[in-house]
Amino acid sequence: MIKVFVAQHHAEAHWVRGLLESAAIPAEVRGEDLFTGGKAAQVIPGCLPTVWIFDDSQLFKAKMVITKFLNGANPDAQGAPWSCPGCGERLEPQFTDCWKCGSPRPDDLEEADS
Repeated sequence: MIKVFVAQHHAEAHWVRGLLESAAIPAEVRGEDLFTGGKAAQVIPGCLPTVWIFDDSQLFKAKMVITKFLNGANPDAQGAPWSCPGCGERLEPQFTDCWKCGSPRPDDLEEADS
């Protein structure tokens, strides 16, 4: 096993683990019991949650996934933005429903964007 990421909080650690697992890289979060979320975690070394991968041969691939995450790439945002058929709101591709009116994303996006 090899440590690939030190998170700033639980949510970030589990988000990165999820990203790695979506890329077929089995991973686990460690050190959650040490993290309190208070200022002490910033002072005491080794108290932040960490993400580890099981297969050292996947290190390069894992680093690529993590680098994309750190650079703001959203792996859920695949496809093109779409326009809501109910209210015309422009939405990012990862959304399945309109945040403004609640209408579901149409199956045929080309028709909805025309």
